[in-house]
Amino acid sequence: DFPKGYFMKLAITALAAGLVLATAGALSAHEKAADLRLSPKDAEASRLAAEHYYRIEDALSAGYEPLFDCTEHGEAGAMGQHYINKAYAMDSVLDVNQPDVLMYEPQQDGTMHLVALEYVVFQSKWTDKAAPVFLGHEMQLKHKVGVHEVDPFFELHVWHWRDNPSGMTADYNPSVTCAHAP
Repeated sequence: DFPKGYFMKLAITALAAGLVLATAGALSAHEKAADLRLSPKDAEASRLAAEHYYRIEDALSAGYEPLFDCTEHGEAGAMGQHYINKAYAMDSVLDVNQPDVLMYEPQQDGTMHLVALEYVVFQSKWTDKAAPVFLGHEMQLKHKVGVHEVDPFFELHVWHWRDNPSGMTADYNPSVTCAHAP
């Protein structure tokens, strides 16, 4: 025989354990997004560098040009329309003041809104065996831009003008869309 209330205590204990595990999972996702932040100093430096290109006309006059189409990835969100400065992208130099790629979100009225920037270095030009570390983050090795195959490159996104719940340096942003892309 079990004492009176035994099963009730057992059910409450199981429920409490489930809540603890669920909370731990939620904290892990939050902590993961926190790991994708920049230091205040690095965030300010990259934001100031990219401010020069807030207006797309300024980016175009500085040598940035469209790369492929507006890039999105289902529920993960979008990156937006990439604009690459080939001279910066091919120089294998990681310089916070020279973002290699700018990402714009097409707006309903046909304008483009700067949402992020990207630093890249091509794997063929990187001489170290380890992946580059830039702005405190190990850069990710990629073989595609969206669905487009490209030469392997290391990249780091920085989301300044559109808050990214997935993290400041995550690839995709669920708050960005390509719905108004031409």
